[in-house]
Amino acid sequence: MDIFFLILYVIVGILSRTIFHIAPNVEFVTGLSIAAGYFFKNKKLSFIVPLCIMAITDFIIGNNIIFLFTWSAFLTAPLFKYIVSVVRETFNGRSEYFKLFISSEVAGILFTFFFFLWTNFGVVVTSDMYPKNIVGIIQSYIMGLPFLANQLLGNIIIVPFIFVSTAFIMFLYSNRKYILKCIKSNLFMTFSRLFDKLMNIVIKHI
Repeated sequence: MDIFFLILYVIVGILSRTIFHIAPNVEFVTGLSIAAGYFFKNKKLSFIVPLCIMAITDFIIGNNIIFLFTWSAFLTAPLFKYIVSVVRETFNGRSEYFKLFISSEVAGILFTFFFFLWTNFGVVVTSDMYPKNIVGIIQSYIMGLPFLANQLLGNIIIVPFIFVSTAFIMFLYSNRKYILKCIKSNLFMTFSRLFDKLMNIVIKHI
């Protein structure tokens, strides 16, 4: 399943930053990267997700030296799986989907603030937009608040959606034989009932 989700996550991430880009700083990279760190059995593969998404999309849409900070921020996202695991443990007795929803929500929010602090610091370091001192850093953070609001609102929705969707797909895959058996059984029963009704109609008209 790692390879399947690796390919799926990268495709979704690329599309979300190019063709289906929703709004400034509303992105799927955070959720996909944290989910990769949490769900992938081979944890090393999880770092390929943000790396591939950012490399391919930055090649398409362009970037500048700030990529050093955006890339490095997203490359830490898979490590936020530890926050997901810790928060999940505090909700014992709840359903798995509820625990995933809440724990991924917390991880997504914390990463969003980390991303904001790190990348806006990077703006001061790599550009001439602000003076390279504490005043410039504060100004960068103030001017970046609208982008933080967009990213935070997006991740509050997107991150848990990705986690719950991934868990549901994995559930379907692990129970695929039973599900297919039920579908075949229901189809057989449905066709049997239809056949019986048709036969009754035919018999009545004989």
